[in-house]
Amino acid sequence: MPVTAGDLSKAMSKRLASYKLTDAVIKRLADRLLVDGLEIMRFDPCIYGICVDYWTRELPKTDLNIKSGITKWEVFPYGILEWDLFHVRVAYEVNELEGKVTPRGF
Repeated sequence: MPVTAGDLSKAMSKRLASYKLTDAVIKRLADRLLVDGLEIMRFDPCIYGICVDYWTRELPKTDLNIKSGITKWEVFPYGILEWDLFHVRVAYEVNELEGKVTPRGF
């Protein structure tokens, strides 16, 4: 079942409560993190802002540019003879988290 922006906002509010982000920031993040064709599996604060792990069965085709606030992205194919699953990691810039996140890697 796909995640909605409302579901993601609730989960992010709980997960990021210690960072004291406003509701407007959480809503903006939730809208930005939902990507058509990619299913969110996990998200965590990271040195870039918010790092999101997505899964997809299709080769990811995303419009990645500076305007979208993406600072880093990686794609890991899974499968032995044929790639049938892709793990996509995307790091989004979140200015409100600057200086608040302990570096733990990407």
